Amino acid sequence: MAPGLAEARTLLAIVEKSQVPFGESAPIFAKIKAQIDSGKSLSVEDHEHLLRLVKIAKDWNKAEESSAMTEPDETLSG
Repeated sequence: MAPGLAEARTLLAIVEKSQVPFGESAPIFAKIKAQIDSGKSLSVEDHEHLLRLVKIAKDWNKAEESSAMTEPDETLSG
C-alpha cells in the first residue's frame, strides 16, 4: 500500500466516524471512498477534497461535543 493510500484510509475513517451530513459533498465523498476502497491513489484534487471533508468532520465533532456539554436547562425551549 502506498503511503498516500494509507493516509487516505486514515482520513476516510475520520470522516466516516464523524457521521457528518455531507449534503452536496456526498457524491464527492462516495467517489473518493470508492477509489480508496479499490486501492487507487487519489488525484491531487480528490485528496484536497478529502482534506476539506476531514476539516468539516472535525468541526462537526467539536460542535457536537460542545452541544452535548450544554446543560438541558441552559437551552432555550422552543
